[in-house]
Amino acid sequence: MPSRSNSNMVRCDYLDCVKGVSILAITFMHLENGVIPLWLNSWIALFMITSFYFASGWIFAIKPQIDTPKNLFSKRIRQLGIPYLWFALLILVFELIWYCFGQTTLNIIGRDIYKFLTLRGIGTLWFLPVLFLGEMLFSSIVSSKRPWLYGCVLLIISVCSSYFYYVEWRPIIENDELYKILDSPIRPIVMALNAWPIIGVGYLIGKKINGLLVKNNKWLSALAGCIVLIVSVWFVIAPPFKFFYVNEFISNILPAIGFIGVFTLLSSTWIGQFFKYWGKHSLIMMCTHFSITMELLMAFDYYVLHHDEFSGPITIVYFCVTVLITYPLVKLFEGRLSFMLGKKKISK
Repeated sequence: MPSRSNSNMVRCDYLDCVKGVSILAITFMHLENGVIPLWLNSWIALFMITSFYFASGWIFAIKPQIDTPKNLFSKRIRQLGIPYLWFALLILVFELIWYCFGQTTLNIIGRDIYKFLTLRGIGTLWFLPVLFLGEMLFSSIVSSKRPWLYGCVLLIISVCSSYFYYVEWRPIIENDELYKILDSPIRPIVMALNAWPIIGVGYLIGKKINGLLVKNNKWLSALAGCIVLIVSVWFVIAPPFKFFYVNEFISNILPAIGFIGVFTLLSSTWIGQFFKYWGKHSLIMMCTHFSITMELLMAFDYYVLHHDEFSGPITIVYFCVTVLITYPLVKLFEGRLSFMLGKKKISK
């Protein structure tokens, strides 16, 4: 059921579960190497980021009213912009310490500072400005006098920019450092243009389905969710559409819908509570697992276990270790360091 926190944010248990699955999938995919089959790798990669966009649109749908672009800007600057600044600073401090131990170079640190300034983001921090820009685009469209017209025009721009970027531009920048420098401020804009349509679809489907999920039999919702998940796997193994953008777009959306159906039933169970916990604290894991925890584990793997390559079944163990390590980090960032999450202290 929808609920409201002290920050007036609408929460749904099943959406928190979906975000929990997604952030754990992101962490798993960054650590796992050479264990799972290619089709499963591709399937997870399709939904692990876009499910956050879809959930964002769903949250817009269940709100009494959508924030104006001005109000949304002030809210999300605090909720996404402040964490982007603080966690970038934290990662840079970590990199300076890492440099003192000879584990990185000043060139890499300088590159990461540039990526931070251009909103390309250090490590996984790119997600925060992309989500922010995607939500701002969506809010601007919905708040306009002709949302369908502006939405269609921007969708055409999004598809064209995506085609040019991924088909024409990306092959050029692979082996050219100058083009990589130019790419840094371009990428978040293109990714935001790819994000807002998924936010929009999440909004439209949420408007239609959210009420039905609450009223109808949860077992039926879960069964429908399982069917959608199976179909989403089929889209990966045997893509039915060969047109640019179409198959990928549908493949990005189907798993999110499927998981929502499944967690309508399971959100109150122990497994649902586990995923809900990580959905609520997904920002902390998103910002720490790749650029800090994973670096420490890779150093341990190389210097202590003397492995030449970070791969194999042990990477699954490292994933479990990362989850365990993040539990006390959640306590730390939700407590004394809550200002880094943009949270206001509530006076007692």
